[in-house]
Amino acid sequence: MATRRIALFLTAALLTLSLAGCGASVGAGSAENTEAERTEISADDAIESVETLGFVDIDGSKISAIAVRYNVDLTGADVSAEDFTITDYGLTLTDNDLNYGENPGAALRAYVNDAPAVSPEGGSGAGQYVIIETDTAFQVSRFARSYEVTMAAGVTQTGTLTTDANIITPSTAEVSNYEEVTYTGYDPNTGEARPPEYYNYAKAGTFAIAGIDGYELHTIESGTAFRATHCFDEANGQYWDFDLPYALYVPDDYDPAQSYALVFHLHDAGSMSSNPMLTLTESQAASNYASDWFQRLAKEQGLGGAIVVCPAIAEFFPMDSEHPNYELRISRDNWTLSCAAPAVWELLDELTQTYSIDPNRIYGSGQSMGGMTIMAMAAHRDNYFAGVLEISCKWGNNYNKDYPFNGVPYYDAPADGNIIWTADSDGNPTDYHNWFYLISDDNILFLNTARENVEYAFLYHDLAGADVEEVGMVLGEDSTTEARNALVNELVSRDSALGIYQVTMTGNVGHMSAWFYGHGTPACYEWLLRQTRESEMKRSKLPLDKAFEFADEQIQTEERLYKEDRENPENNVYYPTGKDGAGTVGYNSTVTALGSGAFLPPGWTPETAES
Repeated sequence: MATRRIALFLTAALLTLSLAGCGASVGAGSAENTEAERTEISADDAIESVETLGFVDIDGSKISAIAVRYNVDLTGADVSAEDFTITDYGLTLTDNDLNYGENPGAALRAYVNDAPAVSPEGGSGAGQYVIIETDTAFQVSRFARSYEVTMAAGVTQTGTLTTDANIITPSTAEVSNYEEVTYTGYDPNTGEARPPEYYNYAKAGTFAIAGIDGYELHTIESGTAFRATHCFDEANGQYWDFDLPYALYVPDDYDPAQSYALVFHLHDAGSMSSNPMLTLTESQAASNYASDWFQRLAKEQGLGGAIVVCPAIAEFFPMDSEHPNYELRISRDNWTLSCAAPAVWELLDELTQTYSIDPNRIYGSGQSMGGMTIMAMAAHRDNYFAGVLEISCKWGNNYNKDYPFNGVPYYDAPADGNIIWTADSDGNPTDYHNWFYLISDDNILFLNTARENVEYAFLYHDLAGADVEEVGMVLGEDSTTEARNALVNELVSRDSALGIYQVTMTGNVGHMSAWFYGHGTPACYEWLLRQTRESEMKRSKLPLDKAFEFADEQIQTEERLYKEDRENPENNVYYPTGKDGAGTVGYNSTVTALGSGAFLPPGWTPETAES
């Protein structure tokens, strides 16, 4: 073997000397080529395509890099961000759109690479790709219409690139991965189309979003959506059969011999569509639940991991030929639920029968409309959810769903013992309408903005002397993940007669950005996976299973102010003060309708509403 190695070495050495003696250059198109020996081509001819590389940040999907593919070898090119002009969603944002950040979407650096991927080393220096990394150190105050908007980008080569073999002169036109799309939404208050909006949407197959690739998309188009049947809708009192799209994450190492947690996450009303990709990309929730970190947390709890389901609820759904724009919005502002709610229950039942799910470890997670829906569902099946993570949502119930609101009558979903249970977790007969009573022993972590939802805390205090553990979180540019984690960990470590903990956010935060911060706080997820259904069943509910009564003296302080009339303070509306020892049977939460002047104050009854 040693003799063979020496022979090979000598052969290589003699070959090198022979080439050098003949004056031959080593390799075609080497760095020794002179300018005259290089071929001059235009970037218009050399750039083949543009694709974008993204991820899901706490405020939704973002581009982290743009991969520009050339049809020639770029080896030897010394490229920089200054050689390119780019367009992307971040560059369209204004200061008013940002919670923080100064150069959203701007090009940071560029390098040559041999694959359409980000390189921590700054590229391979060889290959057919230029990778342009973009600034992601910003946070928006709202999310985009679609992930296809945030993944759209265009590139113009403005500098000259000199490779070993070519001189690539600047472009005269942008190369992009998008096309202009006209979006027409519907106004839920009128049912009429809104004025058209125009967006640049990335074309299918021209982008990749990291962190959600483990999800299976069950869509109507593919024929894999869940077939829901006999689903009652409280808007019209009818039963419906339809296909419910959803995204499902099952760990790669799923083993039916082990038990798994089931996480049910539901999106808000801002991204209502039959495309489940929207719910995966509008917030960081879905990618967090599918992350190695979260799956490891589940395993530390003795589970095989966590299975995650994210239904997609369209605002206007093509139910059938007679109902092409059926209003499927799952929870409405008068607390009624659409037929999507029983459809989700059927989907959850299907998953718990199909997979090895631990019934003691089923979790709910949602923001805004999604959180509002899960809280309503928490009373449908007592202690079904082992823990609930709620962000930016209202809580409440309505005993009088059939009361005409905004001139429209509604209907009350029947408790059939199947979709909606007729007994509590101990087997005692119960009425799911007594929402405040049924959720009073639940494990709930609630993150909200100031004064967005305080009704339940007043009721629990006035009627049962129970106080909710709460912490304030002042958000801004200096609010770090570590600081938020510390606040949440301190809060949930407190002893409490209730399993309910509230984080009230103030500062540079709004309704939407609150759930950005919530899903960007790992301590919330750690708390969630520590919760069990058994812990709820061991905890006593508050003694609220009796009729609601108003206290003789109504407390009308500023903290209880619900609706202010500055010109006529005598018309101010306050959260009602309940009588100590009374319950919540018959208590109606406040009812509002977006875009409408209709209003029923907290504690209303059909009698007081008519007056």
